[in-house]
Amino acid sequence: MVDQAGRIGPAAAASGEVVARSVPKGELLRILGVPFGIATAVGGMIGVGILRAPSVIAADVPDARIIILLWVLGAIYVAVQANVMAELATAIPRAGGPYVFVRRALGDVGGLAVGWTDWMSFTCAIAALSVAFAEFLGILWPAAAHMTPVTAVAVQVAIFGTNAIGLRQGTLVQHLTSLLKALALVAFCIAAAVVAAHMSRVAIAPQPAPHIGWIGLVAAFQLIAGAYSGWNQPTYFSEENREPGRSVPRAIAVGIVLTAALYISVNVALLTALGAKGVAQSALPFTSVLTQIGGATAGGVFAVCALISVASCANAGVMAAPRILLALSRDGLLPRTFRAVNTGGSPHYAFALTALVSIALTMTGSFSLVFGLIGTLNAATYVLVIVSYYVLRRREAALHRPFRAIAHPWLPAIALLSSFVLFVLFLNANWLGGLYAAIMWALCVPFALLARRVARRTPAPPID
Repeated sequence: MVDQAGRIGPAAAASGEVVARSVPKGELLRILGVPFGIATAVGGMIGVGILRAPSVIAADVPDARIIILLWVLGAIYVAVQANVMAELATAIPRAGGPYVFVRRALGDVGGLAVGWTDWMSFTCAIAALSVAFAEFLGILWPAAAHMTPVTAVAVQVAIFGTNAIGLRQGTLVQHLTSLLKALALVAFCIAAAVVAAHMSRVAIAPQPAPHIGWIGLVAAFQLIAGAYSGWNQPTYFSEENREPGRSVPRAIAVGIVLTAALYISVNVALLTALGAKGVAQSALPFTSVLTQIGGATAGGVFAVCALISVASCANAGVMAAPRILLALSRDGLLPRTFRAVNTGGSPHYAFALTALVSIALTMTGSFSLVFGLIGTLNAATYVLVIVSYYVLRRREAALHRPFRAIAHPWLPAIALLSSFVLFVLFLNANWLGGLYAAIMWALCVPFALLARRVARRTPAPPID
């Protein structure tokens, strides 16, 4: 149910009911719309990946035309996934993202495996992004290069603190930073076009085809898939959306189209200005292009853009991760403490736990090790989400679906097949990570059984 202040409880989120009433304890605010969804989708996708991936991809795939094709295929891949996710998010508009759908279809064990993986992925990303922020800050302020851990922790404290105050504060930060970094990428494309025109060089023109192996293609596409990850950010906030049935699909679609256009344009600009070989030889090809226009100031311009991009991506993760803990707590898979929501609409205890773990990972540097597991687990998560889609289509055929997946069942089947193939390819590239992932998921079985037993024995707290 929703009250006059815009608060919504979990029961109302599941049913879509909107009724004015008094504010019960621990409910989320229902104040979000399409602009926030677009901002968080763009913010979740555009981060460090697009800044550093082009050079690695060009080294693996030294053909400009194939590089552009891979970025286009990456956009198509996430679009077919989004077709499924949009239906689930609007049919079950609750906070928590993929965990919510998988648990409803496959039960506590499947839900816990996805929820745990998803939360750890966000937490590791926040830690890594804060370190990247500190490193980029060192370009502008050399003293910061000698205190990277301290700077990284300070960044996290600032972002977590702002979001813990309330949903409106985090939303404002997301709107502003997403807009700024999108404009920065557009400006870069224009600058690269000027450089290319000055050099009279078009690197995407037909050239002798170099030898490209399957391993290089898989490695390149894995980076591209990682750069597009975050497109589903609006689904974590569907419960806080005023009209999730309309807003969530639109936000996801616009976010993917806008980001894909920026990614493809940026890569065309880089490859046109530097060529595939030039991009591969430069760890930061953006700086190489900007240097030809701004000279010594290029590093500073790049650093400012990178800081905005990293901060925006980190803020999107900080907003989403605690809502997974909130969802787990509601279902009895975590203590009831984590379902508490403050007057600003933020699950503050869930924010505190996420911040503690993220800061600990930053100080130890162990997030790099965890990332090896997360990549494989995330690929498997999409498989489970699409399986859940088919299960719910059959088991809950009468469920109200404001948005229905296009071209059912064939297009979702393509999404399932492509996700499974990528999972196998990633598993082949990192079989040890797959083994650890299997162990982590196996541990979810006894944990889920124990959590459910404890939840049954613990009486539900009274609602004020």
